[in-house]
Amino acid sequence: MKTQLLESLLYEEESPTLDFKKEQYPFSKATEEEKSELVKDILGFANAWRRSEAYILIGVEEIRGGKSKVIGIQNHLDDHTLQQFINNLTNQPVRFHYEAVAIEDKQVGVIRIEQQTRPIYLKKKYGKLDKEKVYVRRGSSTDPTKPATLEEIAQMRVGPEEIDANLAVVFSNPDTEELIGSHLSIEAELCNLPSSYSIPSLPDPPKNSYGLGPISMYRTNHQYYRELARYIFICKLFRPARLSISNIGRVAARNVRVEFSVDSLMQIEMLEKKDLPKMPEKQSLGPDLSRMRFNRPKTPGSVCINQAANQLTVEIDCGDLQPGRRVFSDVFYIGKKTENRDNLVGAVYADNLPYPSELTLTISASLSESSLTIEDLMSVGQTNFFKI
Repeated sequence: MKTQLLESLLYEEESPTLDFKKEQYPFSKATEEEKSELVKDILGFANAWRRSEAYILIGVEEIRGGKSKVIGIQNHLDDHTLQQFINNLTNQPVRFHYEAVAIEDKQVGVIRIEQQTRPIYLKKKYGKLDKEKVYVRRGSSTDPTKPATLEEIAQMRVGPEEIDANLAVVFSNPDTEELIGSHLSIEAELCNLPSSYSIPSLPDPPKNSYGLGPISMYRTNHQYYRELARYIFICKLFRPARLSISNIGRVAARNVRVEFSVDSLMQIEMLEKKDLPKMPEKQSLGPDLSRMRFNRPKTPGSVCINQAANQLTVEIDCGDLQPGRRVFSDVFYIGKKTENRDNLVGAVYADNLPYPSELTLTISASLSESSLTIEDLMSVGQTNFFKI
């Protein structure tokens, strides 16, 4: 279960797809009358008119107009036992699941009810619920005194309409998250630098009159001026970017992923934030760990950039997106060495998309040019300070 999705549900109000319960349903050693409340709620959601999965969050108090309060619960229901109990009562199996999830360091029970063929009803009277009555959740509640009418039941027999997910991907402002559109124009500076082999290495500290170097725990970074050149080049050329991925359709989009590629002929480079170089140091203590890559847990909006021989690939994992929901990608950085407009071609994937949705984004740049000589680079290196 995606914790980020559940946390987003805390900001919504009860509806035909969402219910909050402060306390756990009575189940073990409970009477039929008490357990029929749980049966009613599951049947109500199963028969409801909706275009996405429904959720019952147990251990949460609804706060209308604000974020609902996570209270937490002490005990959970067993998914297998619960499914066996419900499906022994109904005319057909109900597709639902119970899961224990930690939200805000508290235990919450989550019942997820899938979209499914209706109507679903009891084969026999149980507690306060009648045999063969079709209970339906309307709005924020299921009223057992108002089961579905014959006309509603007739419409249910058609089964749920199969609708594909509908997703939109555009650029957004990396600071304000304001939507920009499918075309990104950046302003940057292309700095011409001396070739790497012509840039001198940083020498070790001078030796004393005995021919001995100073005793120090620090090591000399002989690549300092070359790293400084790369640092200046990236600071001047690269600009931050961010994408917005939104569900503009009527059904939930499951396991959404965005991918696009950049051909090397476009002269476009992209970097994840963690791969931006830092201002190099002339001396450092201990081994250089700056280029080591550590595995990070993926969260909605995570960006992964992979560089192959002739192509750069960008992948963004978005998780599940309910209708009307939006995910912003992590900020990444784009460097473009030409002013012409280039198309980035890719696709949007989701479990409930029969085919990937084609994606085209465009990038152009307004470039100024500058140059740094080896003397300029040495001068900047002497001050150990650089300003964009």
